[in-house]
Amino acid sequence: MNISRPKLIAIITGFISILICILYLLLITVFDFRSFLNDQITSHSAEMAAIFVGILLRR
Repeated sequence: MNISRPKLIAIITGFISILICILYLLLITVFDFRSFLNDQITSHSAEMAAIFVGILLRR
């Protein structure tokens, strides 16, 4: 199969653009998950502080 040079360049740039899109989606997913994880950590520590204060007030 003989592919002309412009078609080969078009195919290569198409694959590169698809790889960039997939990498972008993976990065967005990771960073979005990190923000969810950070929210869980901060809300957990706020609840722990309230429990700690409650224990100190009972003594």
